[in-house]
Amino acid sequence: MPSGDAKLNKDMQLDSDENQNTKIIFRGDRWKKPGRAKADFPENDATNEPCKIKTECGVCKSINDEYKESLDSKFKDGIHILEQFNGYCSNQVKPVPAERKLGYRCHAKLAVRKSDDPDNRFSIGLFKPESHDIVDIENCPLHRASINRLIADLKPCLQESSIEPYIESENSGDLRYLAVRASHHTEEVMITFVMTNKSHKEALKRMVMELRNQGHVISSAHMNINSDVTNVIFGTTSSRIMGTDRLRESICDLSFEIGPTSFFQVNPWQAETIYRRVEQLAGFGNNKVAWDLYCGTGQIAMLLAKAGYRSLGIEVNPQATRDAQKNSIRNQIVPPPSFITGKVEELQTSFPDWATEPELIVVNPARKGLAPEVRTYLRNKITTTKCQLIYISCEVETLARDLKEICQGAPKLRQVESFDMFPFTKNMEWLAVIS
Repeated sequence: MPSGDAKLNKDMQLDSDENQNTKIIFRGDRWKKPGRAKADFPENDATNEPCKIKTECGVCKSINDEYKESLDSKFKDGIHILEQFNGYCSNQVKPVPAERKLGYRCHAKLAVRKSDDPDNRFSIGLFKPESHDIVDIENCPLHRASINRLIADLKPCLQESSIEPYIESENSGDLRYLAVRASHHTEEVMITFVMTNKSHKEALKRMVMELRNQGHVISSAHMNINSDVTNVIFGTTSSRIMGTDRLRESICDLSFEIGPTSFFQVNPWQAETIYRRVEQLAGFGNNKVAWDLYCGTGQIAMLLAKAGYRSLGIEVNPQATRDAQKNSIRNQIVPPPSFITGKVEELQTSFPDWATEPELIVVNPARKGLAPEVRTYLRNKITTTKCQLIYISCEVETLARDLKEICQGAPKLRQVESFDMFPFTKNMEWLAVIS
């Protein structure tokens, strides 16, 4: 999230009474991206063709409804959770709607299991709610069209191969998961086969070649090995089957190359809107220190560096950290961000000397939120150094929990904003400012 001399947008400001509970007061209609016209909802933005597996899948609870109703409903639910959990009062401000309502998911992670259909050995899709039974997915309205086409054409290739689908109850079989990324600018595709063993690499290579011959733009194909009895999708070892090592992407005028297990936002269009907002809130760094915790492939750390901060990124995935370092060099960021691999809660005494007193901290954790020791650490750091914390979250319940603990004592919740990163699902992206 890069750029300019930033003050909080006048459309959203905070009034606080130091003698009462902090109140989040939102003013104006909605935050608007600079240079972009005010976003209006069409009268009817329902999906053209109803999703046939909505009930079984359970992920997109409002996929067959009008978009505005879906957005309003989940926004109100989120505000209710924040108010209940933290006791804050809030005036209603409209969330930032999605630029793309359908076909926005550029990354699909799908389970592969043995099918009950005697004519088709493979089920590929998502788990039904509260179970490990597969909902077969061939044409998800939220996935990029290139991903849907690839999955549809992959099934007969698998059927004709010697590869066996994974049987979870027996911990047997070969293919456990598929991860497919599609670049949102070029429609190049990266496919990763999560296997229990290394014995089918040549079969996978022939399969990828066949899919290429059918017109799929597969620029990168990998095999990841995960033989553990676990719910974790990826194992620790990946090897390239063919093509390039990385998938090309770009966001906020920065170019990236992403590895098979690295995190990158599933909705890059809305991610750019959020990153630009962080950039605006951060303002000009003037050589101040900034932390980007849970930094992934380094998007925020690089944007903060471009805005004049000395930035430090922390990420537990070593491949993502390596990608972040390469992306920083690729984009000629000066001064370049520094990156450390490890869990935030285990690295508190390992920061370089120059980075121990940040004036800005950005956190963007996974859905489970912050570990208890990280919440305590951030609260103490904000209290002692008077720095600003920008918390980005895709799960409002863990955000509310974390904010309640962080904002005990001196730190105050200054502002909350919301962005529809996941249209037609129950989830949104939330942004909170604490200082």
